[in-house]
This record gives sequence, structure tokens and C-alpha cells, in this order.
Amino acid sequence: MPEILLLDLGSSSLKWQTRSAAGLVLETGRQDWSPSGTAPELPQCQPQAVWMARVGAAEREESLRAALRAHYGAVPVVSVRPRADGPGGLRLDYDLHQFGADRYCALLGVVARTRKPAVVVDAGTAVTVDLLGAAGRHLGGYILPGLRGGLAAVNRLFPQALQTEVAPTLRQAPESLPVDSGVLPGHDTGEALLRGWVLGLAGAVQRVGSQTAETSGDMEWWLTGGDAGWLSSLLDRPVHRVPGLVFDGMWCHLQPRRAERGTPW
Repeated sequence: MPEILLLDLGSSSLKWQTRSAAGLVLETGRQDWSPSGTAPELPQCQPQAVWMARVGAAEREESLRAALRAHYGAVPVVSVRPRADGPGGLRLDYDLHQFGADRYCALLGVVARTRKPAVVVDAGTAVTVDLLGAAGRHLGGYILPGLRGGLAAVNRLFPQALQTEVAPTLRQAPESLPVDSGVLPGHDTGEALLRGWVLGLAGAVQRVGSQTAETSGDMEWWLTGGDAGWLSSLLDRPVHRVPGLVFDGMWCHLQPRRAERGTPW
């Protein structure tokens, strides 16, 4: 079966999907990957084409392209570039040179599903919160430090002995924290830092997600990214969790071009 490989090259990880030519999701995967490390573990299929959304320095994309050539040979590789007038009616009023392809694709994934005003949260290495007005008009957004990066930054301010002591606690999964009546206060520095950052990040997302001239109560909330699970449990509102939202948007972005050219790319 001819397959298309979709790649989401984030700040600290590489996520992938394979899809049939009709868009059916066949496989998914994720790994921590750095261009300075070993070659990525790519799926064993031989794709017709590779579609990529990359954030960060262009050199990271070039390293991944070299790995793709070594693994698959001369397969066409197409990178998503944000457009002011995206498919499905998405309209961006933002510096496109500074707008990440992952944010753009996440917005497209929502616009493909609804025309209602929306808050789109991608909770990964950084947490991005983008606001969509009716019919796909982008109202702007916010960028917050992610959980692990924020914890690491604060921990570096402590004396070395304390950094070592609290490190195991800071590696704890937020899902394991007691959230029956909110995250309870900690009784040592590691617990206090982890629980404070978890609650603070959730509160910040909820606050900035409500900063719009649109009627906030009518806005749908859409969450994706590795930290979307625990984050959604701490938000005081119903949310839609879509793990593959960036891939859905990538498909929406490149499908019209594919149809026009009559090619897999």
C-alpha cells in the first residue's frame, strides 16, 4: 500500500505518522531525538513522500533530511511553511517568519473540524496558546515555558546539593500528583516546585486562553502535545484532546497542493 510519512520535528522530540494515500492513519511513533545524536529510528515502510513540520533552527531540518536520504533514498520531502491565507479559511495576522509550523498545523487541524471560535493549546517543550475567531480568523497567541523546561530553569538556581536532592521528584509524572481537590501543597522543595509549576502553568493557560474579544464562554478548547493529558485535567472547562492535531493540519495544508499536482507531494 502506498504510504505518506508525516514528521513533526519539535524542540526536543521527533513524532511521526504514516498514512495511506486516502489519509487513513496506519502507524504512529515518537522518540527523543537531537541532530547531534544518533540517527532517528524511522518507520520501515518505503513512503511515496515525506511531509514535515519543523520548529527551531533550519540546521535541524537539514540533519533530518540527510537521515531520510540515508534511510529511504531519493524520496520527495516537503516542509510545511505557514501561509497567511491557509486552507479551510484560516487567516493569520502574525509575522510568518516567527510563526512555528507546528502552531500553524494545529490551527488547521481545528479549522478542519469547526468554524466556532476556539482556543488551541499545544503543550510540549513550550506551551503555545492560540486564539481563533469565527470562521478561522487568528486573533493572536501566547507562548509559555513548558513544564520540564521551567522546572529545570528554577532548579538551576538552587545550590548543587539541593539540585541533586530534588531531581528525582522533579522527574515525577504530573499524572501521579493528587488532583482530587486540586494539586495539594508540597512538604519539601521538590514537591513544592513541581506542584507549584503544574498549578501555575494550568492557571496561566486558562487565563490567557480567555483573553479575547470573542465571547469566551462560546469558545471551544482544543489541546494537543505531550503534556495535554494532565493539563486538561486541571482546566476548569470541557476540552477536546486530539493527540495528532498537528498531523491532521499538515494533511490539510498539503492535500490541496497534492491534488493540483497529481503527485504524492
